[in-house]
Amino acid sequence: MKLYIYDHCPFCVRARMIFGLKKIAVEQIILMDDDKETPISMIGRKMLPILQKEDGAFLPESMDIVHYVDQLGEPKLANGEVSSQIDQWYKEVSGVSHRLVTPRFAETNFPEISTVEAKAAYLERIVKSYGDLSVLRKEAHTLLVELEPQMGLLDAWLDNREEVVDINDFIIFPILRSLSIVAELSFSTNIQNYMTRMAQGSRVNLLFDQAK
Repeated sequence: MKLYIYDHCPFCVRARMIFGLKKIAVEQIILMDDDKETPISMIGRKMLPILQKEDGAFLPESMDIVHYVDQLGEPKLANGEVSSQIDQWYKEVSGVSHRLVTPRFAETNFPEISTVEAKAAYLERIVKSYGDLSVLRKEAHTLLVELEPQMGLLDAWLDNREEVVDINDFIIFPILRSLSIVAELSFSTNIQNYMTRMAQGSRVNLLFDQAK
């Protein structure tokens, strides 16, 4: 199997996680951000992740990939429904997270934006979505204040949970992995331990070494 991804993409992290957690081999291929032809030839539009299954068929959508890989063997890790608390947490945090990490992602040398052409394509896309990135950078303090109570809620939720892997982790960890690039953000010991454990188990690196 082959998994086509962007390194920075939290949805791609979901797909990467299931392979790591289940210890299933997959070839990970990072596409350049200006490469429209490859994903369009596979699924008719530019989006990642895309899984090329062993029969050659292509499967997009991160959670569809998670569920497909999960059913390939035991143990099942993505059964059941996302906790209502985590579903609400995600709705509250995802927009704030995107606004915090996007200007920092633009300043980082991820493989998919490592050429002049790919970087230009990425910047054009995110400026269209978020506007002037320098202005977005200046919103960091406000966004961190907005994020703080939600991180407190997550800390409490994790504190009351056994150290198991389930469907909720595919919602929580990709957000936290993205937020690990924010230098001004401090994580509680509880959340930090969770991030480390999930990164090791899923074989998806955190971004602390690139924090800005």
